[in-house]
Amino acid sequence: MEITGSQQIKAPRQRVFDALFDPQVLKESIPGCENAEYVENPDGRTGRELKLVISPNIPGLKGPYTVYVRTGEVVAPERVVLLSEPYNALGRIKASCTITLAEDGAATTNLSYAAEASLEGKIAATPEVVMKNTLKLALDQFFKNFEKQVGAITA
Repeated sequence: MEITGSQQIKAPRQRVFDALFDPQVLKESIPGCENAEYVENPDGRTGRELKLVISPNIPGLKGPYTVYVRTGEVVAPERVVLLSEPYNALGRIKASCTITLAEDGAATTNLSYAAEASLEGKIAATPEVVMKNTLKLALDQFFKNFEKQVGAITA
């Protein structure tokens, strides 16, 4: 399943890029996020990962869930790929999200995203149209919240 979208953010591209790695900004931006912090990788891979504790407001998927997010390709301040594979008794979601930042004047950034997700286990029985619409709404809400959080950061 693929989901795309965009958000215009009234902030310079470097500030937007830096905010993508700020746990406090992410905690305030992710719907249902209770905690966000960097931790050493729990699965033995090298490097730090962002540990999120999320209680989504999605019927049948009440949390809390612990989700680890790591970076793939990073091209500062233009693009970052985020990777995650959360799982529980309902199954696994393998997800990646490529975020691209383009300057639109000195104080505005166009953020676009392309997310891909595959579902395994019981959760895969959910009709794709339902899951896709739910995830699209959550992503759009995240990026609207993110825009507000970035706008509140002073230079």
